[in-house]
Amino acid sequence: MIRLTESGVHAREIEEVFHPGDPGVWFNPEWESRFPWLAQGITGRKGPDGKAPRNFARFADPPAKRVRHAWEALGNSLDFPRIAHSRQVHGRQVSLYEWVPSDSLPSEHDPTSEEGPKVEEGRMILGPDADGHLTSSPGVLLAVTVADCVPVFLVDPGKRVAGLLHAGWRGTVVGVLERGIDLISREFECGPGDLHVHLGPAICGECYEVGPEVHMAMGLPDPGDPSPVDIRGHLTSRALELGVQESNLTRSSWCTLCEGSPFFSHRRGDAERQVGFLGVRLPTDG
Repeated sequence: MIRLTESGVHAREIEEVFHPGDPGVWFNPEWESRFPWLAQGITGRKGPDGKAPRNFARFADPPAKRVRHAWEALGNSLDFPRIAHSRQVHGRQVSLYEWVPSDSLPSEHDPTSEEGPKVEEGRMILGPDADGHLTSSPGVLLAVTVADCVPVFLVDPGKRVAGLLHAGWRGTVVGVLERGIDLISREFECGPGDLHVHLGPAICGECYEVGPEVHMAMGLPDPGDPSPVDIRGHLTSRALELGVQESNLTRSSWCTLCEGSPFFSHRRGDAERQVGFLGVRLPTDG
């Protein structure tokens, strides 16, 4: 299906496919086929083997022990020794992570964010407040938590660089997408035309009703009354303006709020959060 955005440009839709496990994950089948070296996807409401779903709300106050267990399960299931995550503030800060495995260099070469200090909890690296993460280091899994906002997946297949952004309407307005693409271009010399961008499961343009002030903040006409807005459509337009090729730009067909959705939704009243993840796998022997 081709979905029109507010500006009339096209975005090809992809339906994520569910893979059971602990945690169960939904992945982009096109990327799974084309980029087998890439771990990518998002969790949801489906729990492992009929159990309660995993909740990844790490910055709940305080985070429950089961939340920490959820993150460990994610790292174990994907075989990633490090997971990069931050408190999300609906801004435009994007952190860069680099890592050399500790069996090759001393422990001080564990992943670092150039933007500030980090806190380590097992395999988790908690960077400074940010709404985006970039890496070219195999073994570092980037993670953002969502429950209506858009997880934005960025990949340069030629250079094997990965970026993951958290974009609600505020982050979209202040330019988290622009910041992410600018940083990935400057740090890794990735041209926007080489990037593949996927806008993951999020609240759709029919369900997301917001006040006129949000429409105007996004540069849209004042509707007068609360009216729906399509965040993914807006991000599609911005990505194309930044130089992303239309053939490399896709959006999920899933809405987090529509009836029967397999994902958590803040607007539905869910306190839980699913996690979008993206990372370059460690090379395998042989």
